[in-house]
Amino acid sequence: MFGIFKAKNLINFFYIFILFYLVYHTLHGKYNLQNYLIYEFEERMYQDFHYNLNKKIIAINMDLHALRENKKDFIDEIDKRINPNPRQGEIVIKLD
Repeated sequence: MFGIFKAKNLINFFYIFILFYLVYHTLHGKYNLQNYLIYEFEERMYQDFHYNLNKKIIAINMDLHALRENKKDFIDEIDKRINPNPRQGEIVIKLD
């Protein structure tokens, strides 16, 4: 009757309980494997979006600064956006 309360048996029950606890929460818990992978994906998407947004903000700031300074290369870029065809004297290199 008291054999169940021996230290060896209690340690085995403790390890089995921990094992079932971890398996249950891995499959059904709030922080299971699926939620972890979704969180990692969302974190990566957020970092990519944040990086692209910062890159666009920097490009816009450079464009606004060039427009304010009335630099010729920016005026040329605006002309190319309006008319993307090559001008006389320009060489177009096509890369595959």
